[in-house]
Amino acid sequence: MHIKKVLNFFWIVMPVFYLDNSHLIKQKLNLFLFVFLVGSVFSANIFASGDVLRGKEKYKVCASCHGDNGQGNKIANAPRISGQQSWYIKRQLINYKQGIRGTHPKDITGMQMRSMSMTLYNETDIEDIVAYIGKLDGRGKHSGVKGNIEAGKSSYSVCLTCHGANGEGNTALNSPKIAGLQDWYVERQLHNFKNGIRGVHQKDIYGQQMRPMAMALASDQAIKDVTAYVSTLKGVSMAKPAGAMSKLVSAVVKSPVSEPLYAPCASCHGSNGEGNQRLGAPRLAGQPGWYIERQLRNWRAGIRGTHSEDIYGMQMRPMSMTLINDSDLKRVVEFITTLRGAPQEPTIQGDIDLGKNSYTTCAACHGAQGEGNKALNAPKIAGLPDWYISRQLKSFKKGIRGTHIKDIYGQQMRPMAMALSNDEAMNNLAAYVATFKENLVTSTKQTPAPASTETTAISFQGSAENGKALYTVCVSCHGADGAGNKALNAPRIAGQQVWYVKRQLAAFKSGIRGTHAEDIYGMQMRPMSMTLTDEQAITDVSVYVNSLQGPVSPKTLDGDVIAGKASYAVCVSCHGPNGEGNKDLNAPKLSGIQDWYIVRQLQHFKNGIRGANPKDTYGMQMRPMSMTLPDEKAIKNVAAYISTLK
Repeated sequence: MHIKKVLNFFWIVMPVFYLDNSHLIKQKLNLFLFVFLVGSVFSANIFASGDVLRGKEKYKVCASCHGDNGQGNKIANAPRISGQQSWYIKRQLINYKQGIRGTHPKDITGMQMRSMSMTLYNETDIEDIVAYIGKLDGRGKHSGVKGNIEAGKSSYSVCLTCHGANGEGNTALNSPKIAGLQDWYVERQLHNFKNGIRGVHQKDIYGQQMRPMAMALASDQAIKDVTAYVSTLKGVSMAKPAGAMSKLVSAVVKSPVSEPLYAPCASCHGSNGEGNQRLGAPRLAGQPGWYIERQLRNWRAGIRGTHSEDIYGMQMRPMSMTLINDSDLKRVVEFITTLRGAPQEPTIQGDIDLGKNSYTTCAACHGAQGEGNKALNAPKIAGLPDWYISRQLKSFKKGIRGTHIKDIYGQQMRPMAMALSNDEAMNNLAAYVATFKENLVTSTKQTPAPASTETTAISFQGSAENGKALYTVCVSCHGADGAGNKALNAPRIAGQQVWYVKRQLAAFKSGIRGTHAEDIYGMQMRPMSMTLTDEQAITDVSVYVNSLQGPVSPKTLDGDVIAGKASYAVCVSCHGPNGEGNKDLNAPKLSGIQDWYIVRQLQHFKNGIRGANPKDTYGMQMRPMSMTLPDEKAIKNVAAYISTLK
């Protein structure tokens, strides 16, 4: 029965003497009744709607395995169920009945339970049997799992945030009581979660939360250790939770609307969004709402948190799925933006100077002080813990993040991370980011990247004279002056930066470009590049191409320049406001390239004809950028604008 209904009923049947201060008496009695009623729920489940006598009759089938008093039986593979929360037993029975549990071919005991649960024909049957089980007081026996209790205690520090310091469980966090469960059963369930026997069904949201926790236990011995420690827990009687009760009453009376939704988050991320390294939970305080909302949506949609190695992402995905509708999601995001938990102390001993050099590329999107840039979809990173930044960079590099087809912005980050040669380079970068002084107001304005000059772009020693001789092969398509030829599908290359020409020739030669079945013109270029016998030849011809001054071709498109300028706002951070390019960001010069060629390349990036090769790090950066252009018209508009750049 709902508590509010009980209170209303109380005031209907109880005579009230209408004194001048009767409203004060009623208010105080309401609070007293609320505390009494909630305390009673904790202690005895007195409002369970099931019929105990009917439940006792139905339990006769269960008793053969779980025992007359719910004490469990190892021989029958039946755990202790006496003392377990009613809400949890009910949920598991429903899960068995619906096939959420007990359908995996290796879950033999689960399959036994599923057939039993199906004898409970309706919800009333389930309520009845749950009500009866709530009356049982049998004690289970441990089998003596050989584990190191101290080591298990250390591992359990992750578990206690949900299951409690004494294994008492937490209804608000959907965490069952585990104190009193037999050690052999705890060990088996941890193995089942780790091996995907439990916690993989798409509707098993809470099982999905447990699976990555179990996967964090590296070995069978680690599982035995934490099991041995859990077997020492005595649980806590919920009948007199004075401190907890006062907090609960306070929460009901004073909490902001969104705070209850944040309660599951607080167990890992902290009540003020400060984060917790031991739990792998980053700081949320100070992060912009638009980014938090996007990540929650990505988890909910399976764009994040589905990779087999993304343990922490797999923890977050089922959490996000508890936000059933957009209203809940937006409310919790709004609440998170009010949090002001302090940044964590640095933990990584990296070379800050080297990290600063690497950050030059990052600054174009994330800002000089990590303030972020909404226009570029770049989150604020100032204030994030260094260990978290390092972990995400490694995830992007390994493909744990940034490989989902719908994760456009993650795909942009992945090649950036791949440019960092090793773990040490990532740690150096994370150590540098940790030096940023946080400003809680995040930038939504675009920060243009510094323009690079042609003199800084050229860093190769090559001979233009030697390159001229090698260029004779190229003349027939690109022209003697490098002006290009649309009829031959050859772009203008005159004046292009040496480093970029060299990189593309090397890419054609090695098969990074020109091997896709639909890249007809790339396949033409590949054999041409193979006539350049070594790196010196490639460098020489690149230097000569840079010296050419062929004229810019006239426009061929009728795109909307104004709309194209708006779309180019994303491009400007790398390619520059005048399309001059930026070597530090590996972005080539765009000014002077024909509009039809730009259209074709954007289409190729978008369709995976370019930028899909795993070795094409820089092409992979461009591919997700092109995917932000929704259609052919948008591509033509941005190409039309680029053709105006001088």
